[in-house]
Amino acid sequence: QHAQSVRYPDSLPLRPSANSQVQDDMIFQDDKSWFRGSFGALAPDKNFSPLTSYFSRKFAFTLAEVLITLGIIGVVAAMTMPSLLNKTKDKEIIARLKKTYSMLSQAAVMIQVQTPASEWNLVDESVDGAKSFYELFKPYLKITKECGCGYNAPAGCWSKDVTKALDGTTARCAVKGSVGCYVCGARLADGTNLIFDLWGSNITPDGNRGAFWVDVNGDKKPNVLGRDVFLFRIEPNKSGIVVPWGTDTDFSGCSTKTGDLSGADCTAKVLLEDKFDY
Repeated sequence: QHAQSVRYPDSLPLRPSANSQVQDDMIFQDDKSWFRGSFGALAPDKNFSPLTSYFSRKFAFTLAEVLITLGIIGVVAAMTMPSLLNKTKDKEIIARLKKTYSMLSQAAVMIQVQTPASEWNLVDESVDGAKSFYELFKPYLKITKECGCGYNAPAGCWSKDVTKALDGTTARCAVKGSVGCYVCGARLADGTNLIFDLWGSNITPDGNRGAFWVDVNGDKKPNVLGRDVFLFRIEPNKSGIVVPWGTDTDFSGCSTKTGDLSGADCTAKVLLEDKFDY
């Protein structure tokens, strides 16, 4: 057997000497001194941890910063809130308008089950004509208050302010507490104000025409035709169908250029487009 000599590589690590340990301790101590110099205000000498000490600091906003932030929030709110409120009100008015349209249409259908429209025989523009018109619909509507019939009669079932047309002038035959000429007034269970107005052939050449003045938010403002006051019509001696005013038109009457009925065509426009853009 031949003995083989074993040679260890020169790169094997040597056991650290006591002197090297002392040198490492000195370096570490120097590091601690440097951190204490840099972050001395953040941590005490004992159990020092620069990372933990930094993230454990308590930050706070100054009073000036808080006031500036609140001021910015206030400005943004002031700019956006009116628009949001108006959109909410518009949606509410449109919803109530649709509901009233549905109620009037259903009532007209139920009336014709008993009496065809051709047999309604309403008197030409007069108080008696308006009363007959009202009595025809009365059993089929949820009426909580009746205000009588006459010329500008329904005080108590309409706003005390004079109803305006969309152009700012007084609406047709409007006075305080009424609108329309020969009329009957009532208030529905949901707070809607309703006026029955029978127009004669001198106004509508195609024959008598019943008109419904509807204030969807009751006595609340603005009481303007095309804003919260709307018009529907019905040909009592013809089809007997309730029609939004402005149907089959170019909505030219939904403008400020059509006198005491300016805004009348807005009824059909709003129901069709489901918005106010005028």
